[in-house]
Amino acid sequence: MQGLQSKLIKALAFIHKKSQITDSEFEEYYETRHAPLAQSLLNFEYYERNYINSNLCPLYPSLGSISIFKYESEKSLAIVGEQMASNAGDTLRKDELNFMHVEENFHVLTNSSERSTKTYSKKIFLIARHKNELKFLDKFSCIQKISDNLIADDKKMIAIPEYGIKADATIKGIELIIDEFPQIILAKTIS
Repeated sequence: MQGLQSKLIKALAFIHKKSQITDSEFEEYYETRHAPLAQSLLNFEYYERNYINSNLCPLYPSLGSISIFKYESEKSLAIVGEQMASNAGDTLRKDELNFMHVEENFHVLTNSSERSTKTYSKKIFLIARHKNELKFLDKFSCIQKISDNLIADDKKMIAIPEYGIKADATIKGIELIIDEFPQIILAKTIS
């Protein structure tokens, strides 16, 4: 639904894979072991994994996923924080060592409005370091902006604009975006 502006606390976690693990091995482990384990131990309101194809994103060869967690309130975020500080968090951190390069992982908290509640099977992310980069991809008709994902407390980036790739998008249309903006991150979405 376009035009809808629902405000959420949103965490974007940049999850890096171990060097000896392929993209498909990373996704399989995450989906069959880690995500079910996390969902059994933590109270998620929303949990989405966006898997990166390293062949299509050569600037990010170790990035395995941009995982998204959404929270309706600070209280909801605090509950998950408490769970992560408990034995449940210890169990998850131990499992992460099986397939993640944990030292490279990082997350950012955003406080932006969602422009669309539509779900997409593929997405594009762009790390914006300057304000003018927030609208770089808005001109392309084969994608729909989901959120600017504004970051308040990071000095290296100001936002991570997030776009859904429309069902009628063509390979040529996506190639045009990649040619002009090779720094984009293409992802397959599972929630």
